[in-house]
Amino acid sequence: MNQNAALIATAIVRPGKEEAFSAWQAKHDTVIAGFPGYVSSDIVPPASGKAEDPWTTILNFKTQAELKSWLQSPERGKILGDLVPLLEGGNVGETIKIGESGETPNAEVNEVIFSKVKPGKAHQYREWAGRIQAAQAKYPGYRGMYLQPPPRGGDGGHWTAILRFDSAGHLEAWMNAPERRALIAETSEFIETEEFLHLATAFPGWVPIDPMTGKGPPNWKAAMLVLLGLFPIVMLEIKYLSPVLATLGLRASLATFIGNAISVVLTSFFTMPWCVNWFGWWLFPKGNSPAISTNGVVIICVLYAIEVVALWWLLPW
Repeated sequence: MNQNAALIATAIVRPGKEEAFSAWQAKHDTVIAGFPGYVSSDIVPPASGKAEDPWTTILNFKTQAELKSWLQSPERGKILGDLVPLLEGGNVGETIKIGESGETPNAEVNEVIFSKVKPGKAHQYREWAGRIQAAQAKYPGYRGMYLQPPPRGGDGGHWTAILRFDSAGHLEAWMNAPERRALIAETSEFIETEEFLHLATAFPGWVPIDPMTGKGPPNWKAAMLVLLGLFPIVMLEIKYLSPVLATLGLRASLATFIGNAISVVLTSFFTMPWCVNWFGWWLFPKGNSPAISTNGVVIICVLYAIEVVALWWLLPW
């Protein structure tokens, strides 16, 4: 069975070569975009912000074979030759991960941008994306940019860009920066439309953000509450809804879709509002007392046990 694969490359850019490196990235993206099996790229600047620390690029491919084909291609050999003079020591460290897409450092705030690029303007968009990447990398709190072309190469399609910053304040500073406004003014030549989606939590719409900080709670806390509210719904559906859908003779895909739709509605409008209301003190604690976090975990684990035992006896099968 084919497994997806990711190439993780790290390199230290020579001082004074940052703009040339950004131009190289744009050229690299242009070349790889049309290569079979290519899915997306993720560019992560030095976490410390120091020039002497490495940049990380993560290239995602559909299969290991297609990644191997890219690694052995003359196109890659040529473009790597252009990169070597820009790097300290001319070295690139590379690691291959099989079975999952490349993992990137967690970010607290994401801005998702869907751009409809005009037909025939994909190359111009890639060049501009390289320049705006270089500009935003200089701003405080920047964690990286994920860039994914349309499924069939990028000519006249929708591109997805995800900006990652360590806080809502840092993201807002970049989004309102004069430098960004100047770059955005250029896009009328090659972008038809853009849509923006702001994500401050891994469960947008289910878990709120703290109005004082603009941040969502830790993802693990949100996941614990989602499980608390979702588990009894799924159990009741298995017991009562699934037999009804089976008697109607529905295909598994349609029956599963109906069950999932009901689960999402009930979780969104009933169980999650209740959980967030009762555990707001735990999601957004006032102060940094470890006891608050521990107490919340203990209480939720007790509620897990109660749910399991109660449904064990109420739904014996």
